[in-house]
Amino acid sequence: MPYDDLSVTPPVPLSPRRPAPGVVETILCITGYFALQFGFGGLFGGLSMQLARRFPGAVPDAPDRLIVVVILTIACSAALTFWVILRRWGPWRATDDGPGGLGFTPPTGQFIALATAMGIAAPLLGGLLTKLLAGDHDVTQAVSDIADNAHLAMRIALLPVVVLVGPAVEELLFRGALLSLLRTRLGDGWAIGLSAAIFGLVHLPDLAWLWYAIPNLILVGVFCAWLRVRSGSIWPSFVTHAANNALATVAWFTATSG
Repeated sequence: MPYDDLSVTPPVPLSPRRPAPGVVETILCITGYFALQFGFGGLFGGLSMQLARRFPGAVPDAPDRLIVVVILTIACSAALTFWVILRRWGPWRATDDGPGGLGFTPPTGQFIALATAMGIAAPLLGGLLTKLLAGDHDVTQAVSDIADNAHLAMRIALLPVVVLVGPAVEELLFRGALLSLLRTRLGDGWAIGLSAAIFGLVHLPDLAWLWYAIPNLILVGVFCAWLRVRSGSIWPSFVTHAANNALATVAWFTATSG
């Protein structure tokens, strides 16, 4: 008598892969990260002021308190951004080293060495370029102004956020999501140039809208995007970005605490 073998589980059909995120969705992810910074910054900043009013003797002074706000703001914004992008792009795009992937693949040693050298060269070349364009005007970022007036321990506490967390999420956004979108539509050359320009321009508010500081950031963006394209991995661009930020923090440890 024919019968069904219930011990055999029928194959489960594979669900179709979702299409790659488009222009609007990618732009929303980038703007969403900075919107999260604004929101978390307001939340944690307001909370710190309330605590300072209620417990004036137990809460640190303003520069040190603001560093705690910056650390919490960037950490929370980065965590949510990573979750959204990796979930939306999917694991197979995350590990894809091609034009449409995020590039979370192991790089070769030669590209890590090259990335380190480019990360050291970027602030030196960019500093000369900024000095040429800015003349006698000073160029600082908001986070640098805060760190210059904080105590040494708080500057050290801020280092991992500025050198590691910030570059990681920005590489995911600009050399991961944005660059993959542009490469599939415009090709590598245009994608490198346009993504670098956008990377520089989005930092204008943090630079008090000083346009002559933007070419420096565009140069960093070109270096990072080129490394991502040539190596097939996002890690060399992260190394360059992290090294650039690390050198930029040297001034924090030569400044006088407030």
